[in-house]
Amino acid sequence: MTRDRHWTAICLWLLLLAASVAPAYAQADNTVADWQLVQEHWYTVQMAGAKAGWMFNSVHSDGDRYRTATEVHLRIGRGSTQTNIELRSTFLETHAGQPLTMRSVGTTGLQPVDTEWRFEEDHVVQITRQGERETRKERPLPEGTWLPPMAAQRYWLQRHQAGAKQITYRTIDAQNGLDPFEVRHEYVGVEEFEFDGRTIPVNVWTTTNSLLPIPALEKYSTDGYLVYEELRVPAFGKMITRIATKADALAEGGGVELLVKTFIKPKPPIDNARACTTATLRLHVQEGTMPELPTAGAQRFAAGDDPTTATVTIDINHNQPAGAAEASDASYLEWSAMVDSTDDLIQKLAAGAVRDAGDDPMARAEAMRALVHRHVNVKSLDTAFATASETARMKTGDCSEHAVLLCAMLRAQKVPARVAIGLIYVDSFLGERDIFGWHMWTQALIDGSWVDFDATLPSRYHAAHVLIATARLGDGGLGSELASTLLLMGNLEIDVLDVGYEQAKDPPAPSDQTG
Repeated sequence: MTRDRHWTAICLWLLLLAASVAPAYAQADNTVADWQLVQEHWYTVQMAGAKAGWMFNSVHSDGDRYRTATEVHLRIGRGSTQTNIELRSTFLETHAGQPLTMRSVGTTGLQPVDTEWRFEEDHVVQITRQGERETRKERPLPEGTWLPPMAAQRYWLQRHQAGAKQITYRTIDAQNGLDPFEVRHEYVGVEEFEFDGRTIPVNVWTTTNSLLPIPALEKYSTDGYLVYEELRVPAFGKMITRIATKADALAEGGGVELLVKTFIKPKPPIDNARACTTATLRLHVQEGTMPELPTAGAQRFAAGDDPTTATVTIDINHNQPAGAAEASDASYLEWSAMVDSTDDLIQKLAAGAVRDAGDDPMARAEAMRALVHRHVNVKSLDTAFATASETARMKTGDCSEHAVLLCAMLRAQKVPARVAIGLIYVDSFLGERDIFGWHMWTQALIDGSWVDFDATLPSRYHAAHVLIATARLGDGGLGSELASTLLLMGNLEIDVLDVGYEQAKDPPAPSDQTG
């Protein structure tokens, strides 16, 4: 049985914004040699009707502890670029369900980022390693009642065998950090399933979790292990995870191209989009209901007269005030594995950028944005979703590298910052013309308002952006911050109602200081 379906959706989102997790792994605890295999299962993963990769789950026990491990491997095309994504995680708990450690090791750039959480009596010690650098910090214990992975599996199986038709619990895993999420199963019925030349009876459930509002159809054997899962994401059609032999799971697959499928052709096209300072756009979802999008930065969101439509108004000269909770949220200043703002080179770049910028916070933020635009001098899809410190050294990347590096530099200068996920209008990209494509940029909290800064552009920002979600990029993943993004990928139409070209009220252009 697995509880990791949200991993696959997170992998997909990262890939579409240039994520690539390379093979790198460290076991959670190998100090005891006498680990006995309890269960292991291999799966194939299909998207858009083609094999995209595989998944592997295993459980070992040494008599006192369980060690659960999960690995997901996908191969996705982004235009002419093939990107591999691989996530591996372990969780160590006692047989009584007491959490001991969890660990996630993956590479989203050149070097693996290794994050380990050690559960102490009254706090959690988080250790993050990348290359020769190691950082530690204490975190509070997860709030409320929750179950480690193996305890959650045993609880689910016990409730199912007792005849329960609805089963709900809270759990955590390393890919989502220390934030518990709720999993809810609803029983559907019994049917037969073909596997490896045999027909076996299976129990059918629909499953949702609080990270992603997308229900999954799941089928389990009578002794409780997953044999089939079907999750429908508009951009990719059916995402199917099916139990397989090891040989079938690891057999080479061609991968699937997904990035171009998410492009949106607005009606009508936008002339001279980089110069526009205002825009009014009508959004329409083809399936489901329109999620509420942020009113933040330059964007204002208004729900439409029917549940499938909404209007966004973008005015880059008038930013919306941040709420009191956001304005006082210390996490927008924290370092993390991705936004490693304490790195020496990032500190140096940020200080150099603002050296001649004066005291005006807008001018200082713009000076950092302009430096990132120049510093990342090889702009390409070939670079993966690198950490800020890697981008500072490699000087290469696409929108995600620009956004994360700028976010880290802002935090290094004590400016609260986050990344923004959404759409940007481009005249041409990957052979397509006049499209909105998925994009990432940065928002800084200045004078009580979030202000948009796009380091991929020669100037601060333009109005042909649609803000879909924001993320702190804290340790442990993106969690529910991705929900609206996945619901809209491949499911959105845009009508351009109005575009304006007033003078942008940007700060003076910074000097050509590179730090």
